[in-house]
Amino acid sequence: MNDIAITNDDGFSVVEKSSETMISGKMLKFNDGRYTVDKTELLPPDTVLAAVGSITAWVHWVDGKPAEHRITQSGQQHPEREELPDLDESAWPPGLNDEPSDPWRDTRYLHLIDPQTGADYTFVTDSFGGRRAVHDLKSQIANVRFAHPNAVAIVQPASTTMKTRFGLKMRPAFKVVGWRGKQEKAPPQAIEPHKGSINDDIPY
Repeated sequence: MNDIAITNDDGFSVVEKSSETMISGKMLKFNDGRYTVDKTELLPPDTVLAAVGSITAWVHWVDGKPAEHRITQSGQQHPEREELPDLDESAWPPGLNDEPSDPWRDTRYLHLIDPQTGADYTFVTDSFGGRRAVHDLKSQIANVRFAHPNAVAIVQPASTTMKTRFGLKMRPAFKVVGWRGKQEKAPPQAIEPHKGSINDDIPY
């Protein structure tokens, strides 16, 4: 087989028009201690992914579908629920047991890439335990980036327990198993959350 000539102008760097969804690639959800992919298959327990971006947002649901995203940008304070509309609980749509259900959900989207295949995944959560998992990972990344600004966390989706008023309950956790360096191809403001390249190990 002849060698294939690779050029920097092969078209693969052209950014396609993004869709309106917050989800890149396949959707990951956590339920009963397991991660599901697009609600149809289980994520293998030994999966290792690169955490390449996150979105913090309040999502407004109408008729069972997300109708509005209020994204909190970097440097902004994430709003409290009381700062949003629809505070009258008597006007909320019915949810479980026909009890009023808040139409606004405090949601996190964690963008991940399989370093071996390049496949995109997005972990989506609006639960307290899920938000805690994303918060903990963001804290670890911020700490390492204090010394290595371009650090990218390599994580293994896992689980842990948390105390609730109903006893111990499983929640997601992202175990950091390594770090890589990110080489940016454009100014940071021009890069989508899941773009960028993952290079060498960060030396420690």
